[in-house]
Amino acid sequence: MIDRLLNIDRRIIFVFVFIGVAVPLLLDFNLPVKITPSSQAMYDRIEQVAAEGEGIVLLSFSYGPSTVPEIQPMVLSILRHCFSHDLKVVAICLWPDAVGLAQQALETVSAEYGKEYGADYAFMGYKPGGAIVIVNMGQDLHSAYPQDNWGKASSELEVTSNIHSLRDFDFVIDFAAGNSVDHWWVPYGQEKYKFPLGAGCTAVVAPDLKPYQNSGQLVGMLGGLAGAAEYEKLVGQPGSATAAMTSQSSTHLILIAFIVLGNAMYFISRRSARSQ
Repeated sequence: MIDRLLNIDRRIIFVFVFIGVAVPLLLDFNLPVKITPSSQAMYDRIEQVAAEGEGIVLLSFSYGPSTVPEIQPMVLSILRHCFSHDLKVVAICLWPDAVGLAQQALETVSAEYGKEYGADYAFMGYKPGGAIVIVNMGQDLHSAYPQDNWGKASSELEVTSNIHSLRDFDFVIDFAAGNSVDHWWVPYGQEKYKFPLGAGCTAVVAPDLKPYQNSGQLVGMLGGLAGAAEYEKLVGQPGSATAAMTSQSSTHLILIAFIVLGNAMYFISRRSARSQ
């Protein structure tokens, strides 16, 4: 029996992993999600902006389709939080493959809250240049983005007509799959123009950004699927991140159980061998 457990067919493990992923999605149950201080700080900043009156938030999209499962849910939750408090939103893209993702998120959530393009939100589209675009926005937003994604003058849009610099935004959030936060937004944006900056990023990027949060250069941070699930809980609208976190956590528990079982059988077999 011990030998059989020490040599479990890997296909049996694969079956258990499949069950751990599929069952939570099929049965629609969720494990508890614990809110971390970095996610709470993001939420509190938007609440503060809303309490101060009419505010405006800049969302920067710096990710692509490969990281949609991690980042898109946090984008939707942030937009729902902003629109539920009637905050204005301006969106830009610093990655070319983020344009469709940004447009999809804006159209989906604006329809949920009945928001009007031009008056409540604006999408300026993609601009190449990375850090150069950020510096230009800090000097003159209308110079950096003279037109929106569809060619309408940014000075004629109600939501951007009175925005002249990054300093005019109450909160700036960069959704990043790469190094856009620490290589572009912090050194060329936040440090130079002193605006509140937050980040939503993949799990692999999150450890690199933690020092910037500790230093105060980042207000807060949503890290990976867990951060997205935490923000869904904060806004009271569980979505794909919450469901995926349940599957991920269930799979982790199954793998831990197999690791414990394997180690237990190993030590039992050693003890049995010595006694013989």
